[in-house]
Amino acid sequence: MEEQLKLIESQLYKSELTFPWLKERLLAYGEIRAWYRFYREANQWAKKFFKEEYFFLMSDVLLWVKIADDGQLGIHTYPLVEIAKSFRSYGFADKKTKDALVISELTLSFTAMKDKLLRDELLLKRPNPEENGDDKGFEKLVHLLDI
Repeated sequence: MEEQLKLIESQLYKSELTFPWLKERLLAYGEIRAWYRFYREANQWAKKFFKEEYFFLMSDVLLWVKIADDGQLGIHTYPLVEIAKSFRSYGFADKKTKDALVISELTLSFTAMKDKLLRDELLLKRPNPEENGDDKGFEKLVHLLDI
């Protein structure tokens, strides 16, 4: 796990500020099963633009990490036992040739409810290489989230 932590620290934006707090959460939740960077810099899907976003699949939780331009850090924790269902979407790897499908997104629905009407959901989208995302890490994480 030490090697993984060093790699994460080396890639994390403003790691001197953000990594100690992230490391604390990662160590609290045990083994890192998979992780990926969703993007670095602006993101076409987000309404708010963070500098970076990451997802970490731990033994019992999924962490969603957002880092703002100034280094402020947000860590959302989703217990895996609260996942009620998942929906996988597949799109074309190359939109011009349309010859192969790849997983493009995973929507997780949780047992918790918003306003007693809608289930809480989390959407994990395939990273865009032009936004410095890690599509191989995404594929590994989504594969391990076999709900």
